[in-house]
Amino acid sequence: MIKTRQEDDFDLKFREAEASASKLIERYGISSPEHIRLKDIAYDLGVGVIEGPLEGAAASLVRTGKRATIRVSIHEPYPYRKRFSIAHELGHFVLNHGLLLRLMCSDRDLTDWYRPGQEKEANAFAAELILPRVLVEKQSDVAEVTLNPVRQMSEDFRASLTASAIRFVRFCPEMCAVVFSRDGRVEWSFRSREWWPFIRRDALDRRTLASDFFVGKPLPAEPEEVVADAWLERRGPRELIEHSMALPNLRAVLTLLWIRP
Repeated sequence: MIKTRQEDDFDLKFREAEASASKLIERYGISSPEHIRLKDIAYDLGVGVIEGPLEGAAASLVRTGKRATIRVSIHEPYPYRKRFSIAHELGHFVLNHGLLLRLMCSDRDLTDWYRPGQEKEANAFAAELILPRVLVEKQSDVAEVTLNPVRQMSEDFRASLTASAIRFVRFCPEMCAVVFSRDGRVEWSFRSREWWPFIRRDALDRRTLASDFFVGKPLPAEPEEVVADAWLERRGPRELIEHSMALPNLRAVLTLLWIRP
């Protein structure tokens, strides 16, 4: 089920997870992307990081008293996703999630930004640790909402595109939203503070650009104007700007929607 209400996007647990990561940013005096050395931060907190085979999981956390070991899958080909996996598992450790000695996180857990619970909180922690508000807020203040600044943010901070898109929308002053679709269906959306319409749920409308990917068509490289009710429920603006990009390894599409003033 997709969440679209603002209070669901930024619930108390989400904010607390971000605040925990912010404390680490302050503690280690991080003032540039180069300072965010995750393995060093983890080591200082008593957490070792190793790579190895993991069946059915992208990463895992094994606790031993006040210490722990993060294992990330050796088969993960994308270094930015591997980096996010480390921050995600570190989030579970810092936030004291669960009583189990071992936590296993799948690819879906690492893109789970809509269902309340520990995975959403760990993702919020990881996003703030890798993409600190104090460093990305200015990059999110743009006149034209496209995926270009999201891609730049991803490169600058060595962060996943999904996390970068959410941070961009989190701090963008424009009316915009990010939508994650998998296998032709909307899984979740995340909106800016100024966004007000409800985003459609479940199967993508054929009039969206994002739907093209799931029928084997290439996605346009540039943003395009689309009929708003292809994405929105109830009354809303007549037109939206949509910019979508494929995430083939996830069988997914990442979309930015913008209500132009």
